[in-house]
Amino acid sequence: MVELFTAATLAALSGRPVSSETAAAIHAWVLAEISSEIGPISDAPPAGVTAVALELGKAAVPTPGGATSTTIGPYSATYTASRTSGDGLTHDQRARLRKAAGRGKAFSIGTVVPVPRFGP
Repeated sequence: MVELFTAATLAALSGRPVSSETAAAIHAWVLAEISSEIGPISDAPPAGVTAVALELGKAAVPTPGGATSTTIGPYSATYTASRTSGDGLTHDQRARLRKAAGRGKAFSIGTVVPVPRFGP
């Protein structure tokens, strides 16, 4: 199985501690989201696939104790809501994944104008 990121990577990206169990669950979710869009991921994924995986992984890291913000002395931090279910890919991420996988857009529109023919 391809490894897109580790617990240490998620901890560094999010600035929050991430256990190996949590990282494994996030990794499985990210892998499923990406695979559902572009199919199986190779052992050496393109850089665009890895970038989207890191974005999804960082966004899925749960906040400490479910808090939305914390204040310590003069410092405060606000945490974004985690994304651990549903469709986690944005339109932009879908497009970048398809481009990294060497695929075009979901559909294409022909630009050739048909020439009408009259008579027999």
